[in-house]
Amino acid sequence: MRAKLLIGRHARLPARLLLLAILLGSGPAGASSQPPRRFEDPLCHVVEWRTPPERIVSLSPSLTEILFAIGCDTTQVVGATRFCNFPPEARDVPRVGGIVDPSLEAVLLRKPDLVLVTRGNPLEFIESLVRLGIPVYGVETRGRLARILATIAEVGAVTGRETHARRLIERLQATLQDVRQRTATLAPERRPRVFFGELEGAHWTAGPGSYVHGLIEAAGGENIGSVAPSAWSPLSLETIIERDPEVYWGTFGEEGEAAARERVLSTLRNAAAWSQTSLGRRPRLFLAHADVLQRPGPRVIELLPELARYLHPELWSRDGQ
Repeated sequence: MRAKLLIGRHARLPARLLLLAILLGSGPAGASSQPPRRFEDPLCHVVEWRTPPERIVSLSPSLTEILFAIGCDTTQVVGATRFCNFPPEARDVPRVGGIVDPSLEAVLLRKPDLVLVTRGNPLEFIESLVRLGIPVYGVETRGRLARILATIAEVGAVTGRETHARRLIERLQATLQDVRQRTATLAPERRPRVFFGELEGAHWTAGPGSYVHGLIEAAGGENIGSVAPSAWSPLSLETIIERDPEVYWGTFGEEGEAAARERVLSTLRNAAAWSQTSLGRRPRLFLAHADVLQRPGPRVIELLPELARYLHPELWSRDGQ
C-alpha cells in the first residue's frame, strides 16, 4: 500500500527516482513522547520533528559553514554542494551537485531527514523534494548584518542546535559591539570613503541593505555605494568619481591575494578616470578572500575587526589589541 501511495503522489517524477524514493524512504524517524516542533519557511514549507534531524543535506556553502559552526559534523551533515569547502572537514561530506544544478538522485541516496535550501537553488528541484516527502527548509541568507545572525538562529532552531547557535551569536555580537564602540565617535571627515565592487564594467557595488554596507559603516568607513538604488546594483563611474573613493575593497580567489592586488593596482594606474580620485593617486587596498565575503555566515562578521584595523589602526594601537 505504501508503494502505491508513493507512486500516486509522485507521478510526475522519473520512474527511477520513484523507485529510489520508495526503497530509501525519507530517512530515519526517531520516536519520542515529546510534542512535535513545527517550522515554516518563507516558501511555506513545513518541517516537523520530535527529535532533531540526524541526516542533513545542505545546498548552500554559507549554510554548510553555519551547520559546522553550530557544532554539526560529518555524521550529521551527510550531503553538500561541490562548492562547500569550509571548514576543511566539509570537504569530506559527499557531494550532491552544485547550487543551481543539484542532483535529485544524489540527495535521495543520502537519505536525508532535512534538506536546507536557499536562494539560487532551483525552485523546481525544491518542489520535487517536497513531492517525495523529503523535509525541506528554505533560508533567506541575503540582507543586512542582522540577517546573518538571524540565519544562524534559524538554522540552529530547525536543526535542534539552539544552544550552540546562541553561543555563536553571542560571540559574533560581541565582535560587532567591540568594533562599533571603537568607531562610534569618529567624525565624518575621519571616515575613509570606501568603494567595494567592480573597478571596470558596470561598476556593480554594495548598496544600502547589504551586509557589506553594514561592515563598512561599522568599521568606521563611508560607503561610496550608499547612494546605490539597491543592495547590489551598478553605479555610474561619474558618481563614483564625484564621491572620490580613498579605499578600495575587493576580493581574491584562486589567483591569490598578491596577483589580485597587482591586477587592481594596474587598473588604477592605467585608467584615466581613476587617476582623478584619491584612490587612484594614493591607492589603499583591502582585499578579502571571495569565499569569506560572498558567503553570509560567521566569517563575514569575523572579518570586521580586520577591516576596521585597516581603516583605523590608531583605534587599536592604544590598547595593543
